[in-house]
Amino acid sequence: MNKSNESYQTSPNPIPFLRLETPRERLALPYATLLGINLATDENSLQLDFASHQVTAHGKQLYEVFCSISSGMCAVLFARGELKEIEAGPDAKAPVIRDIRIKPRGEAA
Repeated sequence: MNKSNESYQTSPNPIPFLRLETPRERLALPYATLLGINLATDENSLQLDFASHQVTAHGKQLYEVFCSISSGMCAVLFARGELKEIEAGPDAKAPVIRDIRIKPRGEAA
């Protein structure tokens, strides 16, 4: 892995899977099934639509994460909880992912 951050890791080369790690689960989804990605205008919510799952990451300053995923270079997203955001402080520029929600397609809301 090339770049390491508290909330995500990137690779210098495109990789086949995006790993998602939360306190509740670990899952790897193939980039080949990524249908779309959407970053909220406030950069605090990121939605990934895969063929089999919908993934929503909540945090702050998620533009860097959006760019790394859209280029296929993001290897892992980590849900770090609110504590990391508090430790980083309100003026921190680094991305912080508080929570990742992974929902299989076809599952009731």
